Amino acid sequence: MASNNGFIKGPITRLFEKVAKWIGLSSNAGPVLAALIMEHYETGNRMSSDDICQVTGYSRANAGLIISQLEALGVIVGQRDYDQTGRGRKRVLYSIEGGFEDVFNLGIMSLLDRLGAMIKDIHTIDELRNGQADGLGPMLKDINKVIQKRIDSLEVAASAKLTAK
Repeated sequence: MASNNGFIKGPITRLFEKVAKWIGLSSNAGPVLAALIMEHYETGNRMSSDDICQVTGYSRANAGLIISQLEALGVIVGQRDYDQTGRGRKRVLYSIEGGFEDVFNLGIMSLLDRLGAMIKDIHTIDELRNGQADGLGPMLKDINKVIQKRIDSLEVAASAKLTAK
């Protein structure tokens, strides 16, 4: 496990708390994400759940829940440590899947999903209005236009990143 030089408790943790929120998790996932990404970039090693608990100060239950969420999102991947000797179940070692760009892109996908849900809400409201002539129609049209413009720009940016790889 890499030395974190005390940064894990400070600005780096706060940054990854924001990243965790960006990808749709609680800010409590930030320290776990920070520990795994720092380990990835500093040493390339994987971390056990005990290592994660030691670095973050989280209980096994709390760290386990966050690890499960990160695995479900595809942010991290766990592998059994077959180099471990002794009896019993082999520990699982976790690492970031991909790099920071992959994690960040989850936030963009989450944002696109939320914007798409807003567009659906606008269409539902419009259908419920039954073509009434009131101030709501132009407002809904403007909101729809702004949201759709943002969706289009995010989709263009996301597809440009995919073709650049």
